[in-house]
Formats: sequence, C-alpha cells, structure tokens
Amino acid sequence: MKSSDPLQLLLSGQSVTLGSWIAEPVSGQYAAACLAGIQHKLQSSLVDRYSDFPLRLAELVMHYWCGQDVEPLFRNMLVLHRAQREQAQLKLGYGQLLMARKHAPARDYLDSGFELAAHLLEPEEYFLVLKRHALLGQLQLLPTPSTPDSLAALLTEAKVIRRLNGRANTALLKQNRHQDTLG
Repeated sequence: MKSSDPLQLLLSGQSVTLGSWIAEPVSGQYAAACLAGIQHKLQSSLVDRYSDFPLRLAELVMHYWCGQDVEPLFRNMLVLHRAQREQAQLKLGYGQLLMARKHAPARDYLDSGFELAAHLLEPEEYFLVLKRHALLGQLQLLPTPSTPDSLAALLTEAKVIRRLNGRANTALLKQNRHQDTLG
C-alpha cells in the first residue's frame, strides 16, 4: 500500500514500507496534539503489544518534532522491537529525523538501517532508497541540529551540491591536464 503521507498511516496505526520517508517536519503544536491521540490509542484495548509498532514509531517521530531528546526512546524501542524489519525501520526513521535537521549521526543510522532492510526491500524500493541515501550523502552534516527541512528541500540542496562539486572537479581536471608534446 502506497500513501503520499506515511506519517498519517503510522498515526492511524498502519505499517509503512521500509522505503517510506517518515521525517517530514511538523510543528511542535501539531506533534503535541498527535501525541495525545497516540497515547489514547496505545492505552485503549484496540491496540495490543504485538501490533503497536506503527504507533510507537509515530510516537518517536512526534516526540522528536516536539523538540525532545528521543535517543533514549529510540534505544528502548530497539530493545523491545527485535524483528529485523522493525529494527531496520527504527534505524531508518531515526536517521531520517536526524537528516531532516542535518545532524551528523544521521548517516550512520541510515546506513545501518539500509543494511538491515536491503534484503527486505522490493527491487524498485531498494533502488529508490539507495539513490536517496547516495544523494543525501552530498549534504554537509553538523554536530548540532539545524532548522528542519523537508525531504524535497534536502534532495534539492543535495542535487545542487552534487552539480557544483561536479563542475569543480571538471574545472580542476582541466587545470591539471598535462600539456606535453613531442617534437
């Protein structure tokens, strides 16, 4: 099932594909309102412990957009949700959240999550994620989080950087050409 808004699927308690981008920025006010709904669903008898992963992942995302340190929650979820798919989705999602704010550890989590997810992804989705991660690899990550950006903005910035780097490399190669002639 594909959706244009994976976060809405998570908020409704539905799973998303491993190739989904769940880190689109939302306002702190919206995130706080969502957290109240998530807590209500988790406490109700409608969700059992074995099917609560999508809501728990949505909870992690919303806590992040509320400005909270979610690393302890992330670490706790890694211990509680041991299935390889869940581990992959947790690491990919956490890496995406960090990448949305160009925070330096993002690549480590994206790489680790992709490694876990690689054999679980359909070919089309595999190449989508591979290409996205390679492009995001162009971004300069910082030791402290910056203002969040959407995936579209991050990819646009990465494309510009890649294009500029390509031009710089081409110019450097032209300058360094050895101009020997015989005769």
